[in-house]
Amino acid sequence: MVVSAFLMAGVLAEPLVRFVRPQQLILRRPDIWRPDSVLGWSHVPDVMTTVNTGEGVVEWASDVDGFRVGENGRVDGKYAVLMLGDSFVEAMQVPHERTVSGLLQTRLSRSMRLNVSVRNAGVGGWAPDQYLLRSRQVIASQPIDLVLVTLYLGNDAIDFRREIVPRRLPARVHHLRLPRSLRRNELVDAVLYPINDFLEVRSHLYVLGRNRLQHVRMRLGLSAQARITALDRSEALSSRWSNTASICNEIAEFARDARIPVLFVLVPAPHQVDPRILDQYLEGFAIDSSTVDIDQPNRLLARELRSRKLDVIDVLEPFRRATQAGESLYGAVDPHLSAAGHELLEEMLEKAVADRLPR
Repeated sequence: MVVSAFLMAGVLAEPLVRFVRPQQLILRRPDIWRPDSVLGWSHVPDVMTTVNTGEGVVEWASDVDGFRVGENGRVDGKYAVLMLGDSFVEAMQVPHERTVSGLLQTRLSRSMRLNVSVRNAGVGGWAPDQYLLRSRQVIASQPIDLVLVTLYLGNDAIDFRREIVPRRLPARVHHLRLPRSLRRNELVDAVLYPINDFLEVRSHLYVLGRNRLQHVRMRLGLSAQARITALDRSEALSSRWSNTASICNEIAEFARDARIPVLFVLVPAPHQVDPRILDQYLEGFAIDSSTVDIDQPNRLLARELRSRKLDVIDVLEPFRRATQAGESLYGAVDPHLSAAGHELLEEMLEKAVADRLPR
């Protein structure tokens, strides 16, 4: 009776949670991402589908090069801007037309009377060394007039460098089976893992329950959320700042040989913008606030980039002002940029991009 009551409660609660408080389900989409022998993983070309990261159903389409495009496909213009980045540029949370790349393409083409095509080459999970590899591929294969590189300060300051990224295979899915013994590891692998794998891609109620235990899971090291080590004062002398800037300098040098300007954009993490998110992060990981400097990534990386005479735009302060004014720049369920965040970022970049196009 108890088991039946729990099952019935779950069946009734699931649609309620989906309607009132939807969650971010785990995405396993081999139709969108594929292993890549150089980049590790990339987008599948010529895709037309939908995706939902918790912020609602979004149309997803890619062109022959794997760049994200709108429902009407690829737009070719007089000027081509290559936009590189990770999941903040990939932007699965909002429709293409409302992403920073889609807005730039539309507004530069209409308002400023520039026929511009923005090639959105952002891929979730990529790092600056992958931006470098991808920029070489694209610049060598098609005409580009400007390269726009976004650096997400939550994880893009890296202390490593890869010439070839190991192929990332699809995540293993555990299948329910009879346990071979009563050992803890065997019970977890045979029963608990398969149940988790089934529910985390389907049940908003299950994900809500996990998120409610987020602080406990963070303390136990069981949370998917990682510490943002770039915020730690102990990282001030790390090689991550100079290493990332050196990779960016190689992007600029390769583009410069083709007479292409490069603009680097520093995109802040939500912890740097919203004090409430920062407080939750510090409490969850039991971090002493005195050991954290939320301005450190912008200050140190910008200094390294500018010392190499690279063109940099930092949008941290405009993002903070907008948040203080009540704007929600990051998703309520998915922590990536919301439509309002993309809108503000585009406003910060529009004139800078137009000024750097070779007219």
